[in-house]
Amino acid sequence: MITAMMDALKCIYSKREVRDFLDKEVPEDVIIRILEAGRLAGSAKNRQPWDFILVKDRQRLRELSRFGNHAEHVKKASFAVVITVRGDYFQDPFDAGRAAQNMMLAAHTLGVGSCPVTLHDEEGARSFLEVPEDRRIQVCIAFGYPRGVERRGKVRRKPLEEVLHRERW
Repeated sequence: MITAMMDALKCIYSKREVRDFLDKEVPEDVIIRILEAGRLAGSAKNRQPWDFILVKDRQRLRELSRFGNHAEHVKKASFAVVITVRGDYFQDPFDAGRAAQNMMLAAHTLGVGSCPVTLHDEEGARSFLEVPEDRRIQVCIAFGYPRGVERRGKVRRKPLEEVLHRERW
């Protein structure tokens, strides 16, 4: 179990996507702490372009999962958060990502797993969630307590030398 006192680098380095959740409710106070982490994310010009839709009802989670091509894990999540943005400023999608990452890292420190989900059928999801016309869905995040032991092995990522360019390409 990850402790709430985890330092930032350890949190970032140890975070893994979780797609298999226990059938266990995440307490409301923990959910609020996760949402607060998203709310407190930085944003361009302090626009805070996001709104969060919290989905906890089991049937609604099942229905929500239908709008993503690879969203089966949403059905098993304790809750999901859909982040919407105004979409009228070029920085809004990036800022939504900042809020999403804050939520996922906060969840990790609280022992809650998470995984971002693309809702490929955005129009269907917009209708289902009753998202206003002036907003667009940026990302959905599934949250819940991880089933089984987390993988502690090395993350398969390209080495820094392969992706780092100094001064120019």
